Amino acid sequence: MTKILKSKKVILIMIPVFLILLAILLIYNSYSAKKKYDEQAVMAERFLDEGSYEKAITAYNKAMSMKYGDKGLISIGLAQAYVGVHNYDKALEVLRSRYQVSRTIEIKENIEEISAEKLDYEFNQAISYGDTYFANEEFNKAIAEYEKAKLIKSKEDITFLKIARSHMEMEEYDLAKEEILEGLALTESVDLESLLAKVEIKLKNLEYDNMLSKASEYIYQENYEEAINLFNQAIWLMPDLDRAYNQMAEFYILIEDYYTAKYLIHNYLRSHNSEESEEVLEKIDKLIQLRERKEELLNELYTALSVVDIETIINIINDPFFVEDIAIEAPLYYNPLGDMNTSFGYGMYIADKNNIYVGGFRDKMKEGIGVQFINIEGKRKQEYYYYQGEWNYNSPYGMGKTYEEVRLIDSAGNEQITTIITSGLFLYGVESGGMKKNFFENGEEIGSVKYNVLDGKVEPLKDINGQPIKSSEPGKYVIGEIYRNNKGTGEYYSVENGTTFSVKHLD
Repeated sequence: MTKILKSKKVILIMIPVFLILLAILLIYNSYSAKKKYDEQAVMAERFLDEGSYEKAITAYNKAMSMKYGDKGLISIGLAQAYVGVHNYDKALEVLRSRYQVSRTIEIKENIEEISAEKLDYEFNQAISYGDTYFANEEFNKAIAEYEKAKLIKSKEDITFLKIARSHMEMEEYDLAKEEILEGLALTESVDLESLLAKVEIKLKNLEYDNMLSKASEYIYQENYEEAINLFNQAIWLMPDLDRAYNQMAEFYILIEDYYTAKYLIHNYLRSHNSEESEEVLEKIDKLIQLRERKEELLNELYTALSVVDIETIINIINDPFFVEDIAIEAPLYYNPLGDMNTSFGYGMYIADKNNIYVGGFRDKMKEGIGVQFINIEGKRKQEYYYYQGEWNYNSPYGMGKTYEEVRLIDSAGNEQITTIITSGLFLYGVESGGMKKNFFENGEEIGSVKYNVLDGKVEPLKDINGQPIKSSEPGKYVIGEIYRNNKGTGEYYSVENGTTFSVKHLD
């Protein structure tokens, strides 16, 4: 009995001791766990402060798994560590999970802040990708990235600016303008306003270039009225640029309206400086001088041909300026009074440098009174020939005369001039009826002969018995007696059998 009582006493004594020991153990374990948590939390915070975000994430997750500690602060720290590695979705997942447990203001504010940071990061990332594509001239890809950024922040002017600049690099100025206007509808960006002004200048330049290009096409098509309208529109659109003035002046040069071209350029240069316009003006002045010299020489030639001034004619057609600057443009018409009317009028026609006509025209054919002068070039021999008289349907028809002159340089260098003048009636360029030839050597008449032509054939001269007078030259026949000083010489002029006399060198 006594032993039983003693055992009970021992048990009663041991229970409090056990409880005390257990309490001490629990207190120690709790202290030890809290100490470990504090150390882990401090470590995680240190990693976060140092920017060692991966280590911080590991430390915060370990702290989160511990029994002790402020789970709200740990969640915020863990979220900040995820933000450090740009894992915003995971950061928000941590905070929202904690917010479901403890709806504190601090957690809510962190959710809002990180949500905003996520948008900033994604926005800046899209801009960065876009900038990389832009730098590599992959402008469509750059626009796609900038559009992503615009979806994130629809009222930031930078996205509109960058998209517009990308379109500008591809010369898509219409699209650039649309983008800028869209941005200005949402923002009051000074930068967008400035870029819009540049784009509008580019669009004006494109419209300006297009007008000038179309004007050139109309000139090629000889639709001059439309070309002039487009030049005027281009000048109205951009009055300070010189190209429309210069190209319009070149058009007037093309149609040889030099004074209108000069007025146009001179008027522009009164208020603008342009080397190109100065060059065009200089070109116009030279052309005007050239035209005036041409007019002067053509007028001299016209007058000389009208009065058949042979020496003046020869000097002019041998003038290098006539050969290189006037005859080179043949065939050409000239009238000293202005525009040449070849339907019915009077003027000069230069077929080439050696074939020139002055006289009447009808339906673009020689008609009425006229002179056709022919120059025949040779090494040691120079020949000149002209017909002066009546014309009909481009042929000598009526009373007229031919003048044929041969200038020969002999071995001694002396010039011998032989001239034959034939006068009478010409029908379609052929001599007809009674004709007369006068012969000259070095300007002195040495004789003349009269003869008859019937149906284009030169008739033989007959004696008093009506028989043809025989020629002393074989294969020829006599057509008339040679006269000197209006007296017969008893000598005869013979021609080859079957001879037909006509105006030479007709076109």
